[in-house]
Amino acid sequence: MLKSQHRRAVTLVEVMIAMGLFALLMLAAYRLFFAEVRSIKTALEHIGVNESARRLFSHLGNDIRNSNWVDFPQQTNRQTVESLMAVNEGKICVLRRQVFDFSVKPPDPDFIREEVIEYYLKKVDDGTSDLYRKVKTDLPGAVQKEYERKVCDGVREMLLYTTNRKPIALSGAAAILPGKDLYSFEPYEMDGTGPYLIHCRVSLVRKGQDREDSDSVAFVVRSCFNVRGRLNGVHP
Repeated sequence: MLKSQHRRAVTLVEVMIAMGLFALLMLAAYRLFFAEVRSIKTALEHIGVNESARRLFSHLGNDIRNSNWVDFPQQTNRQTVESLMAVNEGKICVLRRQVFDFSVKPPDPDFIREEVIEYYLKKVDDGTSDLYRKVKTDLPGAVQKEYERKVCDGVREMLLYTTNRKPIALSGAAAILPGKDLYSFEPYEMDGTGPYLIHCRVSLVRKGQDREDSDSVAFVVRSCFNVRGRLNGVHP
């Protein structure tokens, strides 16, 4: 039998088909890889937003609960809450706390020690704001008398407010009897308003995203805190 002297070669069509399949395979791998990268990046950005919210409300809530007075913001009527404008720069809240130093005998003025805590927003280059906490204190045992710390970043806007109590009303004909009050107030735990309840609304933005899409992906957090542990009510 005669052996064939001709060997079968790879044709141009087969080479083109193989190159096309290889390109499709690499394109699928490329898209899968970068889709996973984007998913991880988005997850990390959301974790950053949650961490910013946690730090913000942890510091703010603890400071409000341990304060005696709210110097800023001033009280507003409950009916005007919807017209309040959120801010993205400047002073947000000023709290004042006083404690007795029993190592000093009154009437020495150092018997009452005071701590003033101020929260304010400062804009950064990407259009968002960073929240800072500034403390000035003369409390006993304080290592630093005045210091400033960054609380969180990625704040688009923030609003804090307190409201007046519900207007007083005549309690009825029985109120004019001797020993009876002429006016009645709605119970604080049902009213949910008053100078000792601070409402907070914060819009947080993922720091890694483009600022053009910040309006659609902002994370809005709402909460309220009581000064000195007073009963918590409902939002007005």
